[in-house]
Amino acid sequence: MRWRQSVIWRFAALVFLMQIACVLVALWAVHQFTSRSVDEASRAVAVNLRDDIAATYAAAGLQAAGATVHSRMMADPDGSSIMLLIGPNGQRIAGNIPGWPADIGPSESWRQLDLLRIGQKNRDPQSIGIVSTQFPDGTRLLTGHVVENDLRFGGYLEAALIGAILLAMPLAAGAAFFSAAIIRGRLRSVIDTAAAVGTGDIKRRILLSGSGDMFDALGDEINAMLDRITALVDEMRLVTDGLAHDLRSPLTRLRAVLESALRQSRDEESIAALEKALDEGDTLLRMLDAALLISRAEAGIGRDNFSAVDVAALLDDFQDMYDALAEDKGVTISVDAPPGLHIRSHREIFGQVLSNLIDNALKYGGDRILLSAWRDGPSICVAVADNGPGIAEERRIEALRRFARLDASRHITGAGLGLSLAAAVAHLHDGTLTLSDAGPGLRVTLILPVEDEQHST
Repeated sequence: MRWRQSVIWRFAALVFLMQIACVLVALWAVHQFTSRSVDEASRAVAVNLRDDIAATYAAAGLQAAGATVHSRMMADPDGSSIMLLIGPNGQRIAGNIPGWPADIGPSESWRQLDLLRIGQKNRDPQSIGIVSTQFPDGTRLLTGHVVENDLRFGGYLEAALIGAILLAMPLAAGAAFFSAAIIRGRLRSVIDTAAAVGTGDIKRRILLSGSGDMFDALGDEINAMLDRITALVDEMRLVTDGLAHDLRSPLTRLRAVLESALRQSRDEESIAALEKALDEGDTLLRMLDAALLISRAEAGIGRDNFSAVDVAALLDDFQDMYDALAEDKGVTISVDAPPGLHIRSHREIFGQVLSNLIDNALKYGGDRILLSAWRDGPSICVAVADNGPGIAEERRIEALRRFARLDASRHITGAGLGLSLAAAVAHLHDGTLTLSDAGPGLRVTLILPVEDEQHST
């Protein structure tokens, strides 16, 4: 199966991609929300600290603002808050960082940078989020909050999100696989039923789950269609059987009358005409028998009488049966079949097929006919080949149709049902029939299941 072109696996791929997309969108939204929330919380700390010191500066002046900075520093032993107050003349009034950062302007709404606080000479700079303000007299105030832990938390969050994505991928793949398996399971009943009906089990029906979903609706419609087809086939079978019996009796009586007239006739022209009429009657009876046998084979009738058949012995019997006739026509019949090849078959029906194929080879073939059989994996191939003109590849499908008579054979008597019967009997055996080039000539091959792998009904 070409999985890239399979609708089921395309659906599974769509389910997988949609689940991964949903997971990615959800995790991205969580990441954005968490990052913004942490960032806003740190900025709020810095802004509140700035507003508090600025209010003190506005109310009591520079020295009071400096005292507020000192008190805030004393109240923050961990040093998570950053403060720096610079007087109008550039003098450092109070704070826990050594000086104004070179790349920070007098008025910054929110910036993140790496800074060292006082007393941290032997440590790495920390990531700090800051805001800065310049008062009208030139006094500058910088406040901030250490965001190192927040960034570390963000790293942990990103690692967790990546882990969640990696975990989601096999889970999504499993969900897609089981979704496809569920669909395949629901369709399997349809496929198995269609295959069974195709092999002649027209009583087979799709099992419904009772869920009332679209699969049940499809199965119900197909079952209704099969019920109608079964009824039509049964009606056709009744008509065909009745017609066969109705025609056989008058044809048999007609043949008896012709034989009686032939015995009483003394005129050579009358005798020739009666003999020709008898031949045409026999041909019509054979056509009737073959058409009836094809209909029964296509309907699966005959499997109840299947038994083990030794293919090599059967071919030897047919060689002996046709040897005298073939010798009269200047044709040699040979057999190439190893012992030990067995199929389950209706011996009479299968024998009728071989008889028709040998008759065709005698009529249309050359001076050699080969009956062969061989094992090919789980199948046994039975072939009848000649060295005649054969059938062109583009006309082989036409040759399998009922009553098909190719132009080259229209001058030879026959019903045009031999290959159709062979194809129908191959179908009855759950096998196939192929036409191929014998180089030169035509090879008709029946590919049938091995006896121990074939189930009789």
